[in-house]
Amino acid sequence: MKDPYSVLGLAADTPEEELKARYEELKAQYGEQRFLSGAEGNEGARKLSELESAWALIAADLEKKKAQETFGDGDYGAIDDLIKNGNYDEAQSRLDSITDRTAEWHYLQSIIYYKREWLTDSRKQLAIAVEKEPRNDKYKTALEKLDLVMGDPHTDPRVVGMDPSQPPPVQQQPEGQMCGGNMLSNCCLAYCLTDCCCSMTRCCG
Repeated sequence: MKDPYSVLGLAADTPEEELKARYEELKAQYGEQRFLSGAEGNEGARKLSELESAWALIAADLEKKKAQETFGDGDYGAIDDLIKNGNYDEAQSRLDSITDRTAEWHYLQSIIYYKREWLTDSRKQLAIAVEKEPRNDKYKTALEKLDLVMGDPHTDPRVVGMDPSQPPPVQQQPEGQMCGGNMLSNCCLAYCLTDCCCSMTRCCG
């Protein structure tokens, strides 16, 4: 299909109001023409169909531009706040609107996946962040902790980076409760996931 803006006879940077006005003008014109007899009517119907298809693409492009103007191409602080407040759907929507997908973009995407317990997807995004900025300690530490959690459900992410000669932090268990097994729902892994996730989000601040 030809460039949708060329169907309107306008450039892509034309103001939205002018684009809408031109669309309405052509829609009315072709709408009348399609009721004419013979080839002229058929041409009107064809042009109207082409116009509607072009406008659907233009409307989607306009919405994307609005999102970028509203959220910016790197408003990561606001996205981080949304994640911390548990508004993952809105955070994801804002991430999706960003076209320049930097290492920080992939880091925040990994946190959203982590919050949703999609650990494999979370790790992929963290790996991309580290690849883009291999000297960034925040990304490397998050990846190390996630690898520990995914590789051993009994690993406590709090010990990452500690002096091995120092005793690990003691976690008090409620009376009558024991940590056992290696299933995702066991209490040790649940603690690790929560602690690692909090550590990751604190890095964003």
